[in-house]
Amino acid sequence: MDDTQQLIAIQEELKQIGARLRKIFPQTHPQFDSVFEDLGAAGYYIREAGYRLESVLLTVQGDSAASSPDPETGENEIE
Repeated sequence: MDDTQQLIAIQEELKQIGARLRKIFPQTHPQFDSVFEDLGAAGYYIREAGYRLESVLLTVQGDSAASSPDPETGENEIE
């Protein structure tokens, strides 16, 4: 599994964690009001981590394309 695949797997895990939290504490849960603020913050940071990973993926994918070996020399070109 390469770096990109691992990052995508982590993104999926974060989405699943967010979904699990919403299933555990739906608005009808008796303790929903007690955990609402913390649950909202956790959800925010989970989504934010996903966005940050998306940025990392774009960088990694861009660097992979930019640093592929030159077919004539076999050397990586540095930008």
